[in-house]
Amino acid sequence: MRALAVLTAVCLVLTASRHASAHQSSLTHSQVTVDGAQVRYRILIAPDDLAEAEGQPVAYVTARIEVLDGETPCPAEAGETATEGDFVRVEWIARCPAPVTHLVIEYDLFFDLDDAHEAVLRVTARGEHADTVLREDAARFVWELGEPPPSGRFAFISSGVDHILFGFDHIAFVLTLLIALVIDRAAGGWRRRRLGEALRATALIVTSFTVAHSITLIAASLGWVSVPGQVVEAAIALSIAYTAIENVVRPDVRWRFFLTFGFGLLHGLGFARMLEVQLPPDDVVVPLLAFNVGVELGQLAIVAVALPASWALAGWIGGERYRRIALPALSVILAALGTLWFVERVFEITILGL
Repeated sequence: MRALAVLTAVCLVLTASRHASAHQSSLTHSQVTVDGAQVRYRILIAPDDLAEAEGQPVAYVTARIEVLDGETPCPAEAGETATEGDFVRVEWIARCPAPVTHLVIEYDLFFDLDDAHEAVLRVTARGEHADTVLREDAARFVWELGEPPPSGRFAFISSGVDHILFGFDHIAFVLTLLIALVIDRAAGGWRRRRLGEALRATALIVTSFTVAHSITLIAASLGWVSVPGQVVEAAIALSIAYTAIENVVRPDVRWRFFLTFGFGLLHGLGFARMLEVQLPPDDVVVPLLAFNVGVELGQLAIVAVALPASWALAGWIGGERYRRIALPALSVILAALGTLWFVERVFEITILGL
């Protein structure tokens, strides 16, 4: 029972250890154009994120975003603000002493308020584009002009990893799948699967989920499929609750592979909603594939922790007690989370705030 408590605690920590999930973190979009010694900076910011600007958004933003040519600062000139859709557009010119040869952007906006903040950045210089995502641990952009544009693929991979590791509903769904795979029905009861059997069962289910969510992630991100966001998010929550209840009623259903594939299609649409706001206006293939690689790496990290923990717990208390006590207890927690998320998303209210 101590092992059960430990695994339950792990589930709770995964859903409460970070103050902002991937669905809640703030986001800005920047377009930077280099023209000789002049660097035009244009950034779109959600109005609520400028609450501390005290009526001076240009000064607030330019104090936290520095443009340099190598080590030489390029001072910001007077800028302007305007409303653009649901965002506030802040725009200014940074003027360097000479034509820029070594562009450096030091970004330090909103990280003090939200450590999960991300800044989508597109830089245009000499007819070429560079796309990346700046984060608290990677907030510096460097481009030696005359050299090929720096690749932002690792930034998009990192973003994909974070979007699943801190996307609590996706974690909950993967956990719901994994905790039922370590036991199997045997003559006269339930047994813990051998490690090889558990790994094979996991590989089959995870592959089903991966293929499915990759299909819809790519299709939706490229604009081939469009489903209302509220419908997608509510359906994802329902997939967690349903699968968790199925764990309690019958964890060894033969159609789990096909069910996982179907639910994977839903989760791919959810990933696409997070990615579409980060994709550049064109040349989307590399960022899209890089983000998907990050999602897979994050998913593997969850499997690498949760599967051994579940398998060890089943060995500790025995397959029969795992089926009667541990699996239902963990599944009830996950079903409750899925149900609460479903209610939140259907009625647009806040209960958990995750």
